[in-house]
Amino acid sequence: MSEVDVPGALARMRPADVARSLMEKISRSTQLPLRPQDAQLLTEAHMFQFGPDHGRRAWMVGQGPVVLLVHGWGGRGVQMAPLAHALAATGFRCIFFDAGGHGDSRPEAVGFHTFINDAAVLTEHVGQRVFAWIGHSAGGLGMMASRALRGVRAERYLCIAAPRFPYVPLETIKRTYDVSDEVLDLVKGLLAAQFESDWRGLEAGSAYRCDGASKLMLAYDIDDERVRHMDADRIAEGWPGARIIKTRNCGHNKILQSAQVRDVAVSFLTD
Repeated sequence: MSEVDVPGALARMRPADVARSLMEKISRSTQLPLRPQDAQLLTEAHMFQFGPDHGRRAWMVGQGPVVLLVHGWGGRGVQMAPLAHALAATGFRCIFFDAGGHGDSRPEAVGFHTFINDAAVLTEHVGQRVFAWIGHSAGGLGMMASRALRGVRAERYLCIAAPRFPYVPLETIKRTYDVSDEVLDLVKGLLAAQFESDWRGLEAGSAYRCDGASKLMLAYDIDDERVRHMDADRIAEGWPGARIIKTRNCGHNKILQSAQVRDVAVSFLTD
């Protein structure tokens, strides 16, 4: 289905079929190119494979307590490499990876369930106690949801520009296509199913339910046009002791390169 004929084709379909078609469309992740400077970062880390049919590619750097880092929807693991190297220099064993359907991992449809399941599979593969999880955007939401759904555990969690619930693809659909409220409600149901939940529970922030034992840090950019920085405040309301840092002029992706976020991450994990 080409971009030109999408609106006309959707208009001739039943609402349930429209919703499924839109979900299929957003599940095809656009590949982020690997820049030369990023490739250099990968050569400085040990590469390994894990997951179903060894279809996930991962990189490890450093020695010490285990820190697992997960990128966002449409990204790739190397985006987390600068932060991983900074943490490795302070005494951590950091692992970052290409989630299913991203980067050099096996091509496949992408959804929030990708990050939820990959977090659990990587944890099992590592086979050691995980000290901290760090997640960007959809990867952050997925890793937090994986706690209740797949038993993922850590002493500390750092969420960077992670949406409180999966509204980003929904808002993308609303901006791009002229679809009815009925279709949008059906899309909500399909998104919620990836969390084995309902939309109301997700909207209430169920993915970030405090476990009572772990520490949480939230890093968001005030000028992020994709994820609302106010999500940090709402999440912190339900997590006593959660810390918040907000940057400016970084946007959604460049926050990963922020020296302020890097220093806060090192402080949070070494505190």
